[in-house]
Amino acid sequence: MNEELAIILETASKIFNKHVNHDLRQFIDKENINLINLWNDIEEQGLSKIIVKEKFNGSGLPFSFILPLIKMSNNFGTPLPFSETILSNYLLSESDINPPNGIVTFATDGVDINITNNKISGNLRSIPFLNLTDKIILITEIKNIKNIILLHNTSEKLQPKKNFLADPRFDLQIKNCEIIDIKPLNSKIDFNHLGALMRSAQMIGSMEKALALSIDYCSQRKQFGRTLSKFQAIQHQISEMAVELSASSAALSAVGNIDEANKNIQDIAILKIRAGIAAGKIIAISHQVHGAIGFTQEYELAYFTRNLNSWRNDFGNENFWETFLGKKFLENNNQNLWEYLTY
Repeated sequence: MNEELAIILETASKIFNKHVNHDLRQFIDKENINLINLWNDIEEQGLSKIIVKEKFNGSGLPFSFILPLIKMSNNFGTPLPFSETILSNYLLSESDINPPNGIVTFATDGVDINITNNKISGNLRSIPFLNLTDKIILITEIKNIKNIILLHNTSEKLQPKKNFLADPRFDLQIKNCEIIDIKPLNSKIDFNHLGALMRSAQMIGSMEKALALSIDYCSQRKQFGRTLSKFQAIQHQISEMAVELSASSAALSAVGNIDEANKNIQDIAILKIRAGIAAGKIIAISHQVHGAIGFTQEYELAYFTRNLNSWRNDFGNENFWETFLGKKFLENNNQNLWEYLTY
């Protein structure tokens, strides 16, 4: 492992070990002083800007460098938009906008967007952790050019999405909202591709935790005088979880240089498909081996599995990316399918 990355991961691990626990996840709100202390430690160590350009006081590291850190933060179940802030800051930096301090989140979609006199109006969809920050980025097309907009939300009326997700999501209707900065998005960057990559890394981190929780539970819980881990059927289920996790981790390690997004989109598509399939199986099996306890709010498994259900649908689910790969293959009809998938 790169020595610099090892130092970053060690620093992050100390912060997460110090602050993150299941009690912290029960009150995801900007009034939670423990959440504030966690974020302050993250920001003080520069972790939210390590892939931001040096001229914007970042470390200038490549996007792929951050994937192990994203995976680690979600293995701990960090109840902050840490990954969202990292991605938002990267998009801003690469588009020559100085990323602000503090938490930044993004809108995955915008409808009826109108910009007049440096003010923006419209409907923003599915914004993660909007209750923790007033800084939002939006990627939208203006005159056939994709632009990135950094805006300051002053609305106090948030609309929580009605869902079962562990992390808060919001829809937001804005009217004459202040635009902090707006610039064309770096032409080498595709927000959907990077979002799919980020969510895949998050899923793998959470799947690692779900597997660890299942192993720990089955090693302690007794039935008919034996721990559950002694039963062959349970061993088979745990091994199936491990296989799915290993396959997803291998797909993540195969992703190449993110600065050449058009060249590695096939790897990102395969990764998102593989992680989504694995998530579905690990969600089901982990709850099977835990029984009813796995669904309770007091036990932490449900926090991770609810997020997995969310992330597998963000930035395209398995069907979306399977269709994408199929169309790409048909466009490259000079290759057979195996050559296309393994090239």
